Amino acid sequence: MRETTETTKTRILIVEDDPDFASILRRALEQDQEFEIVDVIDHEQAAMARIKSTGLKDINCVLLDLQLPYLHGDKTVNSMAGLQILEELRHQQRFYGTIIVLTNSKSPADGERALAGGCDGYLCKRARISDIPSMLAELKMAIRGDVILVASQMRHVFIREDISPKEARLLDLLSQDKGWPEIARELGYKTPKAAANIGDRIFDKLLTPQDQQDLTSEGIKKREKALEIWRSRKPSHG
Repeated sequence: MRETTETTKTRILIVEDDPDFASILRRALEQDQEFEIVDVIDHEQAAMARIKSTGLKDINCVLLDLQLPYLHGDKTVNSMAGLQILEELRHQQRFYGTIIVLTNSKSPADGERALAGGCDGYLCKRARISDIPSMLAELKMAIRGDVILVASQMRHVFIREDISPKEARLLDLLSQDKGWPEIARELGYKTPKAAANIGDRIFDKLLTPQDQQDLTSEGIKKREKALEIWRSRKPSHG
């Protein structure tokens, strides 16, 4: 029984230079048997080395700070470090696991760049002590793939209609006639139903109001119409 539980854990890499916050994250997440913290990295150089050399086969989720020092112990931080790591994860390493940005930045520009870069969620970690339990609860939901996480102060800024790299991979798998169980396994969703729920939200992104009306009037299935649109748009994602 123990062996089965271990194989279903969500394995998490934390990239965070604040040791106190990293410790809070680790304790809170490891209280749940479904989460395992594989590593905690506190600077950009080590994070890039881990991603490029060790690989990401043992990782399902990355919790990523935006502002990081280049080396351990540096007094200054690079405000673009997290975005550069995000670029490496999504576009160079083709990592399709969950990436959630946790940052002190409340800049809308930072959030827009992070979401455009392919993160699945964005949370401002500058919270009052009383807000930390609810923040952690929402974070756990996002790791499970139940919500797209956005800092509450900036939620209105990040209503987005574009397709993220992970969503694009889901659509590609559907286009290859893969079933929801296989998609859930490859993309790290807990159950086939969770993957199907995500898929339904992606279909809504692709369909225009006219498409939705045609679905009703012509009896076309949402999935079929969405995949038709995706295949026609695919070269632009290339």
